Amino acid sequence: MKKITKNPIIKVLVGFAVLAALMVPVAQAGEIRLGISPEPYMPFTQINSAGEWEGFEADLTNALCEKIGLECKISQSSWEGLIPSLTAGKIDFIVGAFSITDKRKEVVDFSLSYYDAITVLVGMKADSTKISDRKDGEGMVVDAASLKGKIIGYQSGTIQAAYAEKYLPKIDAKAYPGADTALADLTAGRLDYVLMDLQPVETFLASKEGGDYAVKHEVPANVVLGEGIGYAVRKGDKDSLDKIDGALTALKEDGSLDAMVDKWFFTVK
Repeated sequence: MKKITKNPIIKVLVGFAVLAALMVPVAQAGEIRLGISPEPYMPFTQINSAGEWEGFEADLTNALCEKIGLECKISQSSWEGLIPSLTAGKIDFIVGAFSITDKRKEVVDFSLSYYDAITVLVGMKADSTKISDRKDGEGMVVDAASLKGKIIGYQSGTIQAAYAEKYLPKIDAKAYPGADTALADLTAGRLDYVLMDLQPVETFLASKEGGDYAVKHEVPANVVLGEGIGYAVRKGDKDSLDKIDGALTALKEDGSLDAMVDKWFFTVK
């Protein structure tokens, strides 16, 4: 059976992402349609210079499709377009560091969680602001008063966007189509902080561009930030969900999932 990383569909130009999303074929026997985003979000995923999908979720999904015993037919879309493409029936499941939240559960069903993400604020090392937390009815949250006068950025459609809109509504904030564009504005001096997942922040900090930056605050976990990261399927698609959960369980039990986490989060720099 073909592995995803060997599938020629992976080698597509990012410029055709929207077109590809609109031309998704009906699933054929022996295949399952997978939606991914070409936007870089390492160590989870990116399309490399050779046009190949790589990262933690690429390795995991490749192994998952082998366990399921079906060919995963790849379709690319913007990250924000993945859930709409899924609910419209253009694809059967999606991957993209999707946090499992109550709000998203209203429109899609989630697989078992395969990773627990941490949300942070990243900013200049030289910044001396003391960011604090306060008590809220749902636990501890970032105290907006400690960010007074600051400008934060986040990727639209993410749990971080939902968090900022709920707990930091009076803070000057900007939404971006991708985490990479938010970080670009941070390094350009147009933002004081970016609110995002820790893992891609660590990739940024290890880069040349991230040398003058650091994690300035770890955001306390709460219901808005979700219950880990998982695959999403259409509401009521029990057949696809059972296949995915069965494969994830097998990958957890045989140690493959732990090995991939170690490779991408603790080994690859």
